[in-house]
Amino acid sequence: MAMLRRSPSAGRFAEGRYRELRSHWRRRISRRLLLLVAITWTTWLLVSWLGDGWVRWYGGFMLGAFVMMAVAVWTTPPESIQRWGAGAEGERRTARELKALERRGWHMTHDLDWPGAGNIDHLVIGTGGIFVIDSKAWNGVVSVDDAGATITPRDDADRAWTERGQRNHQIRAARAVARALAARSGAAVPAPHSVVAVWAPFPQRVAVSGDVTYVAGDQLTDWLHSRPRQLSREQVALASVAVGADLLSEALPA
Repeated sequence: MAMLRRSPSAGRFAEGRYRELRSHWRRRISRRLLLLVAITWTTWLLVSWLGDGWVRWYGGFMLGAFVMMAVAVWTTPPESIQRWGAGAEGERRTARELKALERRGWHMTHDLDWPGAGNIDHLVIGTGGIFVIDSKAWNGVVSVDDAGATITPRDDADRAWTERGQRNHQIRAARAVARALAARSGAAVPAPHSVVAVWAPFPQRVAVSGDVTYVAGDQLTDWLHSRPRQLSREQVALASVAVGADLLSEALPA
């Protein structure tokens, strides 16, 4: 029997991107931070030398406060970078949630490279069918309608925004997976289902927009397990053997 290929760890792509962007951002701000620290340190030394009593105390307090502020800046990159870190954690949470299905004979592959289009977070194959899952750890309350997913920050409703490209990306991903699985296994496979696992407040819990189903992350396992049977266990095993980290190495991004 052919051996199952080892799946990459969930969140690998997003975590790598987060670290890359954070490192680049830190290089950009490091000189300015060092210059400000040097100026503040020099000022404190002068104050300590020339002043006494409360002047020295106040200078020391200001130096400590500035150092704490500099550390906070260093460890808190911009929100656009933090989203990659949150995304990686969302993928890891999805992987942990899906563990229960592995014990029921389902097959999971995480972080599939998709040349020209980034990656696919999770590919799940089980008796309920084939599922291409994208994990989203959005910062805000999520609502889904025909336009897609709208994210409303809790502290600023005026900054609500709609993720309009998600459906197109998921549909393209499902088609790429279907082509690759059929080519590698030599057998017809059912059309994969496009799913978004939502790790954010999501009152609807499950909602459909176009051909994409949005499911609350902590409900994902139960939702998948409740899908009507599409594959036998033998078909699941056959499709699973065809999956590997290089599954989409020859798939077109569109």
